[in-house]
Amino acid sequence: MYCKYCGRGVDEKSELCPHCGRRIRSSVTAALEGNEWTKLRPLREPKSPGLAGFLGFVLSWIVMGPVGYIYLGQWNWFFITFIITLIAYPLTFGVAYALFPFVFAFHQYQMARELNETLAARKPEMGAAGPEPGPTGPVV
Repeated sequence: MYCKYCGRGVDEKSELCPHCGRRIRSSVTAALEGNEWTKLRPLREPKSPGLAGFLGFVLSWIVMGPVGYIYLGQWNWFFITFIITLIAYPLTFGVAYALFPFVFAFHQYQMARELNETLAARKPEMGAAGPEPGPTGPVV
């Protein structure tokens, strides 16, 4: 990661730039990134980002936008966003109802892409450590 002020490389978890001393990220951002509730769970097989975004968009219109997170296997994100939805709809007098489909579609699409990239990066490691294939013909 690079400091947005001085452009020098900094550690991913730094809140302050060690070179210029300016704040790179807020403590809230740092807390969310390190929290167990917001960590992504690894996938076993790739998921379609388009389907995840579609589920997030279409199902948001019937008050179940977080269902796309279940498709992605991210139950933690389902519960977080479901609670936020229940709170936001009455507090915003329904404005969140018009905005959340776009938010859910974008977030679930991006999450699916990130999960697929992580899965693709892990597959060569898993293949190298796995057992070697044996002979396929009959034993003579």
